[in-house]
Amino acid sequence: MAPEKTTRNVTLIGANGTVGAPILAALLAAGHKTTVLTRPRSNANFPPAVAVHVGDYGDEPFVVSSLKGQDVLVMAVGHSAYDAQIPLIKAAAKAGVPYIVPCEFSSDPTHAKLNAETQLMKAKAPYRKLIEDLGISSWIGVVNNPWVEFSMRHGVYGIDLKKKTATFYDGGNVKANFTTLTRVGESLAALLLLPDAELSKYKNQFVYLSSFHVSQRDLFASAMRATATTEKDWTITNMSSDKVIHEAKEPTASAMTRLLAFYPLMFKDGYGGDYNFKVIDPKKLNLETEDLDTVMKSLVQELDA
Repeated sequence: MAPEKTTRNVTLIGANGTVGAPILAALLAAGHKTTVLTRPRSNANFPPAVAVHVGDYGDEPFVVSSLKGQDVLVMAVGHSAYDAQIPLIKAAAKAGVPYIVPCEFSSDPTHAKLNAETQLMKAKAPYRKLIEDLGISSWIGVVNNPWVEFSMRHGVYGIDLKKKTATFYDGGNVKANFTTLTRVGESLAALLLLPDAELSKYKNQFVYLSSFHVSQRDLFASAMRATATTEKDWTITNMSSDKVIHEAKEPTASAMTRLLAFYPLMFKDGYGGDYNFKVIDPKKLNLETEDLDTVMKSLVQELDA
């Protein structure tokens, strides 16, 4: 017997963004009745099946009216627009929206050592607290670690497909969990198909997603297979994660240096990159296992690497 599914009324903010676009595609594919809220200055186009409401996020009557009858509000805003969530959260409470998926889509906010080293997840906590304080909606936080496609395109896992360079932190053998953008969308859409009794278990909780549980060496091996190369075709260096992290804390460190130091943390033993024991079973969401080599080959073709 096929698992019971409950399609829902879902409103999405940031539907044409890096993570918003695959979420939108997955919501539609799953059969959710999907609405997009977008600002007047946006020139994004959406499929005919999407209901589009155009207005200012700070216009409370507009947002409340748009959110009436909605089951879920998903916010996939950019990192520089986190505060745009505040009026949306308040409006969702006034509209009686049961669930809000705030803009998390990052690493484990509950891991003490990881969060002692970075402000990234701490910056997102006030929005969850606001949802709880208003007492109407419940939040569901998505944990996915740095997205596979985004990270490989920019070489920030330490492996640059175009330049054929690999930088291994502490030997490159520590495993961590990483998720494709496609799987983030598919998983969230599938989670929102769960019956009420099942979905309610995630009220004010994090859901941990993962496409692959891999080390830098695993990623490198896949990259070599995808490019039909061997180690002799690559320039390989080794680096101490402690050194990278220490340099990022220097007062003179650039914003980019601080940002890139997040990746060595993912591959540093005991710092929360490996949350494999927390990952939701894809079978519960009726999703197939992904293949790393297939994803890597697609990226190689895209980058002409």
